[in-house]
Amino acid sequence: MRSDKIKIIAAIYFSIIAAIVILADVKSTQYLLRFSGGIPYFDKIAHFLLMGGFSFFVNLTFRGKEFSLWNFRYLQGTLIVLLIVTIEEFSQIYVAGRTFDAGDLAADYAGIFIFGEAARFIYQKYLIRC
Repeated sequence: MRSDKIKIIAAIYFSIIAAIVILADVKSTQYLLRFSGGIPYFDKIAHFLLMGGFSFFVNLTFRGKEFSLWNFRYLQGTLIVLLIVTIEEFSQIYVAGRTFDAGDLAADYAGIFIFGEAARFIYQKYLIRC
């Protein structure tokens, strides 16, 4: 898959996540996201998959670029997504009708790291020649 197609998919995916966050933050539209209340662990699974997918596409967009710190190699895209997601989750403390949840953040982090590593693998194995 060419780089420009990955960028377009990443932009669309980010737009969907941004729309979900806006729906959750605006009190008059929060009811649209309450359908999941009856499904056990739906919220955590959604956090894992949505933020994991975000990490996946950002890391592919960045072509698996890495940086080293303390003899470890980290993905730049993963760091960017971690910062954005952490800020968004903590911002919920200040938004009426929203609540900060460490469990949501843990699910976010798990998805970010696992899907980030999946992107690294796919990029190195299949896309490095593109």
